[in-house]
Amino acid sequence: MPPLVIPLIIAGASVSAYTAYESGQQGKRDAKAQQDLAEYNATLKERQAAAELERAQEEARQFGKEGEALLATQQVTLAKGGVLTTVGTPALLLEETAQELEADRLAILKEGYLAESFRLSEAEGLKFGGRVAKARGAATARGGKFAAIGSILTGLGTAAYAGSKSGFSFGGKKDALGDPIKIGTL
Repeated sequence: MPPLVIPLIIAGASVSAYTAYESGQQGKRDAKAQQDLAEYNATLKERQAAAELERAQEEARQFGKEGEALLATQQVTLAKGGVLTTVGTPALLLEETAQELEADRLAILKEGYLAESFRLSEAEGLKFGGRVAKARGAATARGGKFAAIGSILTGLGTAAYAGSKSGFSFGGKKDALGDPIKIGTL
């Protein structure tokens, strides 16, 4: 067997091991980037949730003011007409208007809370996706390490086998007769 075969087998196994290891590390880096992006997008969703709730609260506050103004106008109009607004049909009309206005104001708030909840759910989904990417990256890195170890062991085994077939011995040990000890023999 040519003298360069065993070093070439070991060199090939080393390159294969390095490639497997680096592939695993690159997978880990890619997964980290995916997780970072998911976290960033989740933060944007959380900000969007807060903004939507704030918008709804402001809209409900403004609607409440307009409703109070409408009720006041209604009372003044009835009073100018000489109608007593504290009893009977006029009182019921004012009460019904107030209830409808409050129901509309609460509907605006409910819409805001639902929008906030939806955005926060989206944010949690993105964060979960980021955690999954991180776990996948860690598994890829572990797989790369095992593949690298497997390449090294396969290369060493192949080199040892090739050496035993050619009379090459590792370490230069000799048996009692002065002959080189082949791999796989005592």
